[in-house]
This record gives sequence, structure tokens and C-alpha cells, in this order.
Amino acid sequence: MPRTANATTPRQVRRLTAMAFFGPPLIIGLSLLIANPDWSGLGIIGGTVALIATMVMVMYAAPSGWLMVGGVVLGIASIAGPGLILQGEVLAHQGQQVDVRVTSVKTGHDKNGNPVYTCYLERVDGKPLKHNQMGGDFCDGPGSVGDTETVLVDPYGWSSPQPADTDYSGIDVAAGAIPVVLVLFELLVWRARVKGLRRTTAEGAGC
Repeated sequence: MPRTANATTPRQVRRLTAMAFFGPPLIIGLSLLIANPDWSGLGIIGGTVALIATMVMVMYAAPSGWLMVGGVVLGIASIAGPGLILQGEVLAHQGQQVDVRVTSVKTGHDKNGNPVYTCYLERVDGKPLKHNQMGGDFCDGPGSVGDTETVLVDPYGWSSPQPADTDYSGIDVAAGAIPVVLVLFELLVWRARVKGLRRTTAEGAGC
């Protein structure tokens, strides 16, 4: 990174890292939105923007290759993990098994041109089903229309349905990793602060 892009005084380092400290909890908070299909786009985009902003401030404060690599790894974990873990926690602890019927199938294509199917569902008991779409291995294609399956449903409508046989046995352990990632990310920002203060103090003393 060019020298002109670096913080040049301890005050600038303190200001940059003080703002960067808010980045990790913001990234994780936004990533929780991924558990809800209605908000998943905002969660991914918002988390990515927050990660980029955080790393820009860290690198201005203390340019370092290992800080950049560490921040990107922790940032990706902060974006990708919490939303899926929240979905698993919700369904593991309060999910309800309900019977659904496949009412229609939408056909799309992946980047290789292979067909990708999305099944649209309705509850057999006639109750409303929020987030009534499921794809992946659950949906076998147009021949699935009329089939009845059992799925796990969030009674509060936050998370999307999942196959009833989904294994959530390790979800509580995975949830325990979220605060660990947060602490490590904050320690990385703190390390950038210490490193930046040392550099700018030494440069100021050498002037």
C-alpha cells in the first residue's frame, strides 16, 4: 500500500481503529439476517460492505499482509457462519415437523447449464407457510408436484423450512464459535492499533 495511504500520526491510528472496533459486531449482526430469505440479500451485501470498510481502516492504520489475510479469513467466517447457525438453532430448538405438499416446480439452470429445481410448498393442514420454497436435493423436478413430504418449520416464520431429517446435533457447538470469531477479530483490530501506534510514533520521533 502506498505510503500516502497510511495513517501518519498516532491520532489518526486511534481514530481509524476506534471505528474499526465496531466492524466485527456489525458484520456478525448483519450476517444473522441471512437466516431469513426475505433479508438474506441485505445480510450478505451489508456484511460484505462492513467487512471491506473495516479492513480498509485496519490497513490504513497498520499496513500488513498478515493482518489483511487474517481479517479476510475472520470476515468471511463472520459473514458466512452466524446466519446459518441461527437458522439451525431456531429449527433445532423450536422447529415443528409438518406435512407439506409440492404444488409446483420452477426450473432454472446453473452456470453449467444443468437444470436446477425449486419446489413450491403448501401445508397439508391448510395453515399458511411462510418461505414456501425449497430446492437442492429436496426438489427432484416437475415429477415432484403432488408429492407430500415432512419438513421442519419455524413456527415464527423467521427461517425457511428444511428437510425433517436434517441433523442439528452439533449446532450448539457451532454457535459457541461465533463469540470466538468475534474476539479474534477484535484482537486483530487491537493488534493493528498497537502496530500502527508504534510505527507512527517511531516515524514522528525520527522527523
